[in-house]
Amino acid sequence: MATVPELTSEMMAYHSEENDLFFEVDGPQKMKCGFQDPDLCCPDEGVHLQISYQHFNKSFRRVVSLIVAVEKLRKKPLPSSWAFQDEDLRTFFSFIFEEEPILCTTWDDEVLVSDAPLRLLSCRLRDEQQKCLVLSDPCELKALHLNGQNLNQQVVFSMIYVQGEASNYKTPVALGLKGKNLYLSCVMKDKKPTLQLESVDPNQYPKKKMEMRFVFNKIEIKNKVEFESAQFPNWYISTSQAEHRPVFLGNNGGQDIVDFTMESI
Repeated sequence: MATVPELTSEMMAYHSEENDLFFEVDGPQKMKCGFQDPDLCCPDEGVHLQISYQHFNKSFRRVVSLIVAVEKLRKKPLPSSWAFQDEDLRTFFSFIFEEEPILCTTWDDEVLVSDAPLRLLSCRLRDEQQKCLVLSDPCELKALHLNGQNLNQQVVFSMIYVQGEASNYKTPVALGLKGKNLYLSCVMKDKKPTLQLESVDPNQYPKKKMEMRFVFNKIEIKNKVEFESAQFPNWYISTSQAEHRPVFLGNNGGQDIVDFTMESI
């Protein structure tokens, strides 16, 4: 038959008279009540509970002590009709726990991230000459000036924040056309990096880990934004100085326009 091991000196280090008060069967015998509301205080006995909105050492010992104290208060009769409910615990949890992604490494050193809701941003883009981007053909974007009722022709992008090599000034994103199964992608055609609109399976996209051809490094410079291809570094989403020309992938040379303003929707 298995036996229960005795407490080691290391485990006893976490044992204190303070914890004895929390874990007694009948609760603490004599403690000063810490509630600020006199109607909620117990004159003779109670649990001293101090609520602070400042950051503190979020040790597991404090978490357990807090939960036990709250459970004691829920079961203890108070002169007021107020009592702790399950919903009240949520107030404390936000100050105790911090949400972080769970990372794990596979056998081939590939880093995976646990499933989480995708971060999406609906936006419109205009180049520095205020030319709008419109869908002229089924799979081609063009840049031209719009005004009045024609403004509703400009496309709305779904910008998805994806996995990639992020830095202080680069954010990996994918750019899809909202309401359509089309994403901007960068491929090699005729030995030259080329921008295209690629049709995708709506059951598979969007996703957190997009293929490299769909990923762009969003670079913000003051109130302007640039989109560098992750597949082809130093190649950017560009527009021509001329009117009604296709949006293309340029290497930031000559008169090509690479700076855009972004309007969130």
